[in-house]
Amino acid sequence: MEALFVMFGKNDGRPPNKSGKERKFLDGNPGNPAQQAQPAPGRAVDRSMFANGAIAPQPGTQADWSVAVSEQILVYHESEPVAQGQDWMSQLKQESLQFLADQRGCHLQEVYRESIYKSGIAILVDKIYGLLQRYMYEFNQVANGTDLHVTGSISGDVTEVTRYNRFREAEETKTYFRCRFSTKLCSLVVRGCDDVVEAFIVPTSKVMALSRTENDYPPLATIQVRITEQGMMWRMQDSNPPVETLDQLCMWLFSSMVQETKNYARLNGDEAAG
Repeated sequence: MEALFVMFGKNDGRPPNKSGKERKFLDGNPGNPAQQAQPAPGRAVDRSMFANGAIAPQPGTQADWSVAVSEQILVYHESEPVAQGQDWMSQLKQESLQFLADQRGCHLQEVYRESIYKSGIAILVDKIYGLLQRYMYEFNQVANGTDLHVTGSISGDVTEVTRYNRFREAEETKTYFRCRFSTKLCSLVVRGCDDVVEAFIVPTSKVMALSRTENDYPPLATIQVRITEQGMMWRMQDSNPPVETLDQLCMWLFSSMVQETKNYARLNGDEAAG
């Protein structure tokens, strides 16, 4: 099974989208259990941004998102038959989902929804990490050995205790899929949970406290995620920043981290001079 990276441009010959919305197709449809995400092929960064094309809406469908913002859809195409021996794994996963539903006293559909959203969030955060990593490599050509030097890591799923009882026993937990890019002074944290991906800029000295630090700062940007049978759509909450592609979003996030590092450096320099 292979992932097929599909991107439509303005000159692809497809009819215009009368709704005014634009769509960007990326890899991965977490809503289809028969498919598994694969990394997208590498590609060069285009600083002129990507111009999205438009595709005609499917007959009978109607967008129910009230704001007129561009939607990005992650879709996955099956190009090879399921490998022999996968039937037992499908059955094992189905039985396990039913076990989890019974254990929690909820419907199977609720457990299944959580599972596909978790996969979708992981795909989206991983995609953002890959783009930011490319910018990091190029930026470090001039920033290496300075306060602006950037390092990056992706931690995947991290489960944190968010509430304790009076005996200091874990009463509530939260699982985040997280990546982080740091300079000497500031860190850009991108974390996903449920149907939201948030970006924060926090002091590098406090970043190891994870959500306890992150929650003390307002999100720099928030991505809302929605998964349907057609794939996974994302949009910026309150259209902030007003971007149309992941590339544009990641450029904005990376620039914000560098600028905030410069601000911290100037502030520290002024304090030292004073």
